Amino acid sequence: MRTALNPATRNSPKAKSSNPALDILPEHLPDLSAVNVTESLVVCRFEDGRSVSFPLDWSDKLAKATTEQRQAFEFNAHFIFWDDLDEIIGVRNILLGNKLRWS
Repeated sequence: MRTALNPATRNSPKAKSSNPALDILPEHLPDLSAVNVTESLVVCRFEDGRSVSFPLDWSDKLAKATTEQRQAFEFNAHFIFWDDLDEIIGVRNILLGNKLRWS
C-alpha cells in the first residue's frame, strides 16, 4: 500500500515541546550523588558539585507524609523514588524548578 507524504513536513525538524524540561537529553543532565530530606526541604547534590533544594510542598504527597515516609526514599542518577507514597521526582524538574502538578 502506498501512502502520500507531505513534502513540507517530511524533513521538517522535530517541534520543540512547550515544556523545556522535555527537550533536555538525559545525557546532558547531571547525575544525583546524594539526597537528604529535612522537615521542610529535599536537598539534592549532583556529581558536578551543584546542590539544589526544593520545598516539600512541591509535592502534595510529600507535604502530607510522615517523617518516616519522607525518609523512606531511594534514588538513582536521575530520579528520587518514594515507593510508599507512590511519588517520583526527576532531575529535570528539580533543575528547572518545575513544581509537581499531578501529585
